[in-house]
Amino acid sequence: MPIPGTPLQDLPVLTEDEILRTIAFFRYINPEANIRLAAGRKLMENNGERAFKSGASASITGNMLTTAGSTIAGDRKLLKEMGREVIE
Repeated sequence: MPIPGTPLQDLPVLTEDEILRTIAFFRYINPEANIRLAAGRKLMENNGERAFKSGASASITGNMLTTAGSTIAGDRKLLKEMGREVIE
């Protein structure tokens, strides 16, 4: 996420396909890694559902550092619907 005032502020925004490819590639080369989604979910359909299907294993959620409109309850629901274990 290019953020004004940071060294990466002028980088182009990644497409959803680029994000998904990156996750899938990283999962392939490092199958034991915890791949967490954060602000980039804002760029994806359904708050990153396809990213979890591509190999993401967790997300940062809550009232801080998260996608606008993303809630803890919504994230739990999404993950449960996908058959993922949700620790409460």
